Amino acid sequence: MVNLEEFNLAYSYKFDPKGRDKWQVLRPNADGIYRGDCEDYSLSVLFYIICKGSWLKFWWMLVTRQAKMCYVVTKNDDGHAVLKFGDQYIDNWTRQFVPLDEMKSIGHVFHKWQYLPIQVALKMIYGKY
Repeated sequence: MVNLEEFNLAYSYKFDPKGRDKWQVLRPNADGIYRGDCEDYSLSVLFYIICKGSWLKFWWMLVTRQAKMCYVVTKNDDGHAVLKFGDQYIDNWTRQFVPLDEMKSIGHVFHKWQYLPIQVALKMIYGKY
């Protein structure tokens, strides 16, 4: 199983195709690179790092709200997804677990609204089609 440092070294940002917000847990390509955007990064950290590759634990963490996908607006005025686990946050900008104050210091503005587990599931299903 991959650890956070290994995952970060193998992660490469890739925009979703225009007009399509594809949410997924990333799989490495033939070169061992994980390519995806912010929500893909967050979901993959949850799956590989926190849940050690267990789909059961992945969904349990989301359903019990031990892990949450947060909606953020960045300093560039773009929508962005951040993973909250416990009292720590991680995204493809920080690439490490940091406190909320550090996320805010890089310009992230957190909305009160967070993605519900059913929304995450639907976005992941929609991404497959």
